[in-house]
Amino acid sequence: MQVPSDIKTYQARARNYTGDRGPWLEHLIEDEGLTHEQAVEMLSHWEIIPYIDSEHGHMATLLKRNKEVHLAAFRRFRKKGYINVARLAEFFQPILDKEVFLVTKLAGNESSTFIEHLGFEQLGVTMSGFRTFILNEIKYPEVKSCKN
Repeated sequence: MQVPSDIKTYQARARNYTGDRGPWLEHLIEDEGLTHEQAVEMLSHWEIIPYIDSEHGHMATLLKRNKEVHLAAFRRFRKKGYINVARLAEFFQPILDKEVFLVTKLAGNESSTFIEHLGFEQLGVTMSGFRTFILNEIKYPEVKSCKN
């Protein structure tokens, strides 16, 4: 029996998106249009720190080089509620404690809502047009009380 081409394509892609680099390979190949080889080469210069949730397993991976960080989540966890501030605070806090501060960069047209919600504050814009953000302290979401 011949395996249909769409199943072969899925199986080929699924192998690429496993392991600690999985979320980043998925993002770079599917969203950014890089080849698998280009994505692997790009990731080779970064420290890879996976986020493993006790309930959902491997959800995301942090790239870290010195104090610069970038996070990618598997597509199935990008929906609202999975990658939330409480989970990220638990994940980021030990890294932040060690490094004292962290920075990240966004392209000029990317939304900064999520990282600002976590506590990143804009520093400025680089010569190449990237907006730079710094994290000194994680902001925890406000607890809303019910008044009777």
